[in-house]
Amino acid sequence: MNEIRDEVLGAALGELEVPEHAPGFYAELERLLREEPRGRLAQRRRARRSRPRWGLRLAGVAAAAAAALLAIGLARDERVPDLVRPGVATAAEIKAKVRGALASMRSMSGVVVTDGPQAGDEARWRFVLTADGDFRLEGPTEGEVVAYDASQGIARSASKSASVGGDTIFFAERRGIAPGPPDQGPPTWLLPRELGAVVRALLAAEDPRVSETVHAGRPAWRLDVDVVPNAIAPEFSGDHFEIVVDRETGIPVLVDETRNGEFLRELRIENLAVNAEPSAGAFTVAFPLGAEVMASDEGFRRVELAAVAGIAGYEPLVPAWVPAGYELAEVAVAQEAFPTGAEAGNPPSRMVVSLAYRRGLDRFLVTTRLALGATWDDPLATGEGFVDDPERIAVRRGALAGVEAELLIVPRGIPHVWALADDLVITVGGDLSRAELIRVTESLRS
Repeated sequence: MNEIRDEVLGAALGELEVPEHAPGFYAELERLLREEPRGRLAQRRRARRSRPRWGLRLAGVAAAAAAALLAIGLARDERVPDLVRPGVATAAEIKAKVRGALASMRSMSGVVVTDGPQAGDEARWRFVLTADGDFRLEGPTEGEVVAYDASQGIARSASKSASVGGDTIFFAERRGIAPGPPDQGPPTWLLPRELGAVVRALLAAEDPRVSETVHAGRPAWRLDVDVVPNAIAPEFSGDHFEIVVDRETGIPVLVDETRNGEFLRELRIENLAVNAEPSAGAFTVAFPLGAEVMASDEGFRRVELAAVAGIAGYEPLVPAWVPAGYELAEVAVAQEAFPTGAEAGNPPSRMVVSLAYRRGLDRFLVTTRLALGATWDDPLATGEGFVDDPERIAVRRGALAGVEAELLIVPRGIPHVWALADDLVITVGGDLSRAELIRVTESLRS
């Protein structure tokens, strides 16, 4: 079944008004049943008279279903009859559109613009992002670029130093980068991390307010989402997002963050293009001949899954079930890695195994690392100043059967489950729903 279609269709059907039975309905029903043997002819006549009413009611259901399917599956163009054009979409329909777009997209490119903390203080970057995890970011000034090759775990950059000032360009190459959280992954502070946080806020919001709008000349939806600000530095953290979603692509293209109605920052995407083929060499940076390059190695090696046990010294936990469309994209092992958790409060990680699964621009990771008898907190905690209130769950099956785990889904954090089992710390986190997180966790096998 198509989960996106089903969610939208269910939302549309759920909003149909179903009238209550008229007074005396049940008494009349009992009378008709008592008279049924001698009243079949009259009953058949009544049935014939009632058929048009039921036909109209079923036609209404079909129209609602068609409108829901059109909202997710078809562009709103002149070929769509007015009779079945959808009205203002519901929040559930928009969420489904966003999920579907991210799950099916091969690449996304354009210009991302940030504004804040002072209104008008804009910075612009050109970007391209692919379903393989590769990305390139150019800007905000001439000559600055960051490129990441996911298959190699290598990030290269040319950037200016804020502390040194001037026009001097510094070159750097990071090797052995982890596929992603809870370990320090590629430099994705802007894309997809910040945009991803907005998407998660949208998908986690229970009652976003929806209206139609036009953005950059294109039909769009506007959603208003309330969020909890940071407790330590509330003045730098908003309590409200206004999110504009491009109706054709399903991508959030404008985010205004405010606190008590006052501007904090804005993120918007201009010149958006989807599924365009990246240029050759887009995900590397050619350093000038003789340039001084600051090189570092963070220890993660891309390997085949069959080689993991021999390197890590234990059998990795691998999900026997993943949601439709997800495929194993990266397997990486590190003998030692940076500490995880809020403010890096956990012990240094030893013998880390990181499995990255991808579906379009969506991804989730399964990681394991040695516990070594130390005290551990949530490796994927939201961060200092944000109060997490995880749900405690008992894993019912799989390699973690009987283990108590914590599940956390909050707008500003990565949806995840984490557990401490025997000698291992385990995380399952990424673009998954609550049910999917639990099912993946309960499918883990050695």
